Amino acid sequence: MSRAVPFVQADVFTTRPFAGNPAGAILDADGLPDADMRALAAELRLPGLAFVTRPTGPEARFRLRFLTPAREVTYSGHTTLGAVHTLLEAGRVTPGATRFETGAGLVTVTVETAGDATVMWLAPPLAPLRPLPTPLEPLLAALGLARGGLDGWAEPAVTGDTDLLLPIAGLGPLRALRPDMATLGAVAEQQGLRGICVVSRETVEAGSGTHCRVFIPHFGIPEDIVTGSVHSPMGRWLAEAGVLRLDAGRAAFTAEQGDTVGRPGRLRVEVEGAGGAEPRVRVGGSAVTVLSGSLRLP
Repeated sequence: MSRAVPFVQADVFTTRPFAGNPAGAILDADGLPDADMRALAAELRLPGLAFVTRPTGPEARFRLRFLTPAREVTYSGHTTLGAVHTLLEAGRVTPGATRFETGAGLVTVTVETAGDATVMWLAPPLAPLRPLPTPLEPLLAALGLARGGLDGWAEPAVTGDTDLLLPIAGLGPLRALRPDMATLGAVAEQQGLRGICVVSRETVEAGSGTHCRVFIPHFGIPEDIVTGSVHSPMGRWLAEAGVLRLDAGRAAFTAEQGDTVGRPGRLRVEVEGAGGAEPRVRVGGSAVTVLSGSLRLP
């Protein structure tokens, strides 16, 4: 006998529909078999689909599992915020801090409201950045970028989520990238990378701090629209490179992504660190519901 599964889709890192990054959320997913989760993710083909269940321990209020169309991932920033937005609209969470259990560890999301505006802030644990231990040239060739196309304002670095951060000179070369997705996915898989994030300090809007493009073809996402998880280590990367100046131990900037695929998203990034302490980064954004209903499983 078929059964219906309630489902909500939100656009994340935007305040208007049909912008930012789409994310799906299925609440009360306890008991849903893994095969059904994979089938739902493949059917919906969203960049991220969150399954919300009871936590396995007392440290968190909910457990989140994240699936792309191709596989399960340990953490997805925009999908986390899509799930929190759905829980908030359902009255299951309230403004303030809520802790979630994820495959990458415990993640706290803080909901702040001011008038009609709601901003959700992610503060995931940050692993140290590390150099890429494998040759960079095959990745650059797959991106269609010569090594000379990289800029020198930061060194390439790998995040704790195994995303590679690459500095580029500006919006022109960033927009001109035409990756060979099959080759890029194969090389990234071989080198143990999740995503390739190419970052420009030249931006579309005056006052923004970064504009990036992120490619994750081997996860079923040729170009991600807005990648919340990469912006936490990006804040640390910019600070360690000396291009993000901390005033009294703090700095904040707006990050841009998604314009090249026609779905502009905007994120707020706050970095805090003083006296040689490990930097703390939080990433914030808004979301809007665009679809709600149910999916029928066979």
